[in-house]
Amino acid sequence: MNKHFWFGTWIDDAELDAQLPQLEARLAQTLCAPFPFADLLDASEALAARLVPGNDLHERLAALAAETTPRADVDSMLRGIADALSRKALLDRVRAELGVSRPGVLSRRYPGHQFEAWAPLGAVVHVMPSNVFTVAALGLVEGLLAGNLNLVKVSARDTAFGAHFAEALCQLDPGGRLRDYIAVVHVASKDQPRLQALFAHADGLSAWGGEKAIAAVRQAAPQGVRVIAWGHKISFAYLAAECLVPGSPERANALRGVATDVCRLDQQACSSPQTLFLETDDAGVDAFADDLAHALADISPTIPGRLPDSSERAELTTTLSIARAEEALGLTRVIEDPIDGRWRVLVDRRPGLRPSPLYRTLWVKALPRDSIAATLRPMRAWLQSCGLACGLRSLADLSRALFSAGVTRVARPGEMVDSYVGAPHDGVYALQQFSRRISLDGTSSAPDVGSFAELEPPAPRAAPPPPAPILHKAEFQAMAGRVQNPDLVFRSGGSSGKTVYSMFSWDDYHDQMACAAHGLVAAGLDPERDCVINLFAAGYLYGSFISFWTILETLRVRQLPMGMISEYNQIADAILENHANVVMGLPSHLLGLFAAEGPRLKGRVEKVFFGGERMTAGQCQFLMQECGVSVVRSAAYGSNDAGPMGYQCPYCEGGVHHLMRAIQRMEIVGLDEDRPAEPGETGRLLFSSSARDYPRVVRYEIGDTGSWVDGECPCGRQDPLFQLQGRLGDVFKAGAPFFNYRRFVSILEEQLDYSGPAQIHILEEGPVTVLQLWIADGSDARAAEHALREGYEEISFSEKTGLAFRFETRAVPGDAFERVAASGKIKPVCDHRKS
Repeated sequence: MNKHFWFGTWIDDAELDAQLPQLEARLAQTLCAPFPFADLLDASEALAARLVPGNDLHERLAALAAETTPRADVDSMLRGIADALSRKALLDRVRAELGVSRPGVLSRRYPGHQFEAWAPLGAVVHVMPSNVFTVAALGLVEGLLAGNLNLVKVSARDTAFGAHFAEALCQLDPGGRLRDYIAVVHVASKDQPRLQALFAHADGLSAWGGEKAIAAVRQAAPQGVRVIAWGHKISFAYLAAECLVPGSPERANALRGVATDVCRLDQQACSSPQTLFLETDDAGVDAFADDLAHALADISPTIPGRLPDSSERAELTTTLSIARAEEALGLTRVIEDPIDGRWRVLVDRRPGLRPSPLYRTLWVKALPRDSIAATLRPMRAWLQSCGLACGLRSLADLSRALFSAGVTRVARPGEMVDSYVGAPHDGVYALQQFSRRISLDGTSSAPDVGSFAELEPPAPRAAPPPPAPILHKAEFQAMAGRVQNPDLVFRSGGSSGKTVYSMFSWDDYHDQMACAAHGLVAAGLDPERDCVINLFAAGYLYGSFISFWTILETLRVRQLPMGMISEYNQIADAILENHANVVMGLPSHLLGLFAAEGPRLKGRVEKVFFGGERMTAGQCQFLMQECGVSVVRSAAYGSNDAGPMGYQCPYCEGGVHHLMRAIQRMEIVGLDEDRPAEPGETGRLLFSSSARDYPRVVRYEIGDTGSWVDGECPCGRQDPLFQLQGRLGDVFKAGAPFFNYRRFVSILEEQLDYSGPAQIHILEEGPVTVLQLWIADGSDARAAEHALREGYEEISFSEKTGLAFRFETRAVPGDAFERVAASGKIKPVCDHRKS
C-alpha cells in the first residue's frame, strides 16, 4: 500500500482514488488566488539551511535517498539541492529566465497602458524518472517558482524521498499556503486509470526519461496540454586545427580540458562528451589520441568516480570487443588504461557522432569544419553541448555551424558539465516552459497603476514570523562595512559627520527602482505625456539623481537630467525651451527655484514631485497658489539604507503614504519600548526589505516616526496607509541635508567652550525653511553662528547653493526653552512646520 503526500496530508491508495474526482474543484479554488512567492523563498531557504549533515531533516532525507543511491553520492547530491534552494539562487534563476523578480504579477509596459506578466500554466503533472531523487525535488521547485499547482508522479517502487521533501517544504512555509500547490503520488506507469485521472486535469505535463517513456506520455496527454519533455541528450567536443599544433599551449590546454570532461561524473551528465572531433587527418587523430591517453593517465586518478554495475560493465565489454575486432580491419584503434582499466580512448576512422558506453570512454574522430552541419544535423534532436576549442578567428564560424547543426550549448573543454544560474536547459528556459505570457490592456480606471501588486490584498499568514532583533543604524553600518565587492555604492547619511556608504547589488537596485517607478506613476506622473526635469543632487556618490534617472528610464518618460545646480535661470531656460511640465528634486532647492524664477515658470510647470525631506502645507500652497502648480506630491518615501519604502496617490496628503508592500514589510513599535504600537499611536518605523541583500535589511529602525492610518484608501489600492510624523531623536531634516543636534553641541563646545543649553527650532517663512539655534541668554549668538557656519559644512552648503533655507542663532532666557513635561528636560529639536 503506497502513501501519498496529498496537499499537506498523507493518504493511501483508497483515499487517493476518492480524492481524484474532486481535484478539479481544488484546482479552480487554488489557482484563482495569488501564489505565495515570498513564502516559497522563505521556506526554500529554511529547508536549505537544514540540509547539512547532522541535522534531523538531512539525516531523514538522506536515509530515504540511500535506499537507491550510494550514501557517498547522497551527501553531495543533497548539498547540490541545498545550493539550488538558497534565496539568491532562486531569485537569480527567476530573474534570468523570466526577467522579473516576482512572477505572476501584471506590470505595465511603459510608457503605454498595457500590462504583461509570466503566469503559471496552472496544474502541472511531473512524470519523474525512477531512482533519481534530486529530480523529484528540484522539478517540484521549478514548478513552484512559476506559480503552478504541482502533481508529482513518482514510481510506485521509488523511495518516499520526494514526498518527504515536499512535506518538509510545507512545514517550513511561514504562510501555510504552499501545501495547496503540492501533491506527490506513487503511481506505476502501468496504472493507466490513475494516470489518466491525473493527466485529465493537467495544463502541462513535464516528463523525464528516454524516448519510449516520453512517447508514452505524449500519447497519453489530453489534447491541448503542453508536453515539456526532458529526454536523453548527447554531447561531444570539437578541437579546431589551430588548437592541435604539437607543443603549443593551446593543444596542452585542450588535452587537459577534454580529459577532465571525460572523467568528471564518469560521463553520466548529458553535457559530458561522448565523442571528440578533431579538425585534422587520420595521422593527426592518432597522435592526439596518444597524447590524450597520457593526459587521462595523469588526470583520471585525481577525480573520484564510481564503477559501472554489471549491465553497464557488459555494455563496456561488448563495445571494446567490437572495437578490437574492427581494429584488425583498420577501422578503429583501442587505447585502454593499462593499470586498472578505468579509461579508454577509441579511435574511429568512420564519420559521424557515436554514443559512448560512458565511464571514461571517448570516441575520437576526424571532422573537417565544412562537414560539421552535414555530419551532425541527422542527430539534431538529441544534441546538447559541444566543448569547443578554437582561435578567435574561428569562433563565430564554428559556433554558427554547431548551432545550425542542432547544438544548444557551446562550452570550453574542461567546463562542459559546469553551468551557471539561469542557464538554458536543452535550448529552453525551464521556467518559461512552465509559464505562459499573459497581457491586459489597461482600462480607463487604471491610468495611474503600474503594477497589480498594489491592488492585491495582503496574503494571510498562518503565524507571524518570529521577531528578529531590531536592527539599529550602527549595526546596519557595521554590516554594510562587511559587504565585499558591491555592484553599486552610494554615499549615505552624513548626519554624524562621518561618511557612510550604502551598497547594492544591481538586481536589488533595479527591483527597487522598478517599484519606485510604479509609485511615481501612482503619484500622478504620466509617462506618455509628461516631460521631467531631474533636479536631484548628482555627484559625490549621492544616490538621488542617479536613482531617479533609472526610475524615469524605467518609465520611458522624457527626461532633462539637469541636476541640483544653483543657476536657477539656466534651469528655467531649460524648462521653457524643452517644454518640461514636471519638476522633481529636493524641496529646498525647488522652493529656491520658484522663489527666483516663479513668474517665468507660472503656468508652465504643472507637477512638482519632491523627495529627500518633507514639504510643508504652507510650502505646497506657495507652489500651487502663487506659482500655478497643479500637483505637488512626494516622489517617493525612501532612504539609501532601506530603499524606497512608500509612495503617494492623489488621496494622500501631507505625510500620508502607501506602504510599498511589493518589496517592504513595515512594523510600528512604541517610542519607548519594543512593542507593537496601538492603532493610531505614533511609534518608530521598522522596515524589512525583500529587495535588499547588501546587506539584508530585517526590522531596520530607519529613524522616522509615524502611525498607521485606518481604513481603505479611496484610490482602491490595497497597500496600507501610514502617516509620517518626523525624525526620531537627534537627527532631523531642515533644508536639503540631514542635520544632527549632537554636532551643533560638539562644535559649540570645541570652538567656543560653550556648555550651556542648546535647542534647535525649525520654522517656515513662506517657501523658506528657517533653522534657528537657541543658546543661553548672555552668550555670544553672533560668534556661535559664525562657528557653526564654519564648522558645519551642510549649513554653508545649503546657504551658498541658493536653497530656500536660512540659519540663525538666538540667545534667549532660560524659561524660553521648550521642555519635556514629564521630566523637565530641554527638548533637543522642536519642529514647528505644519504638514
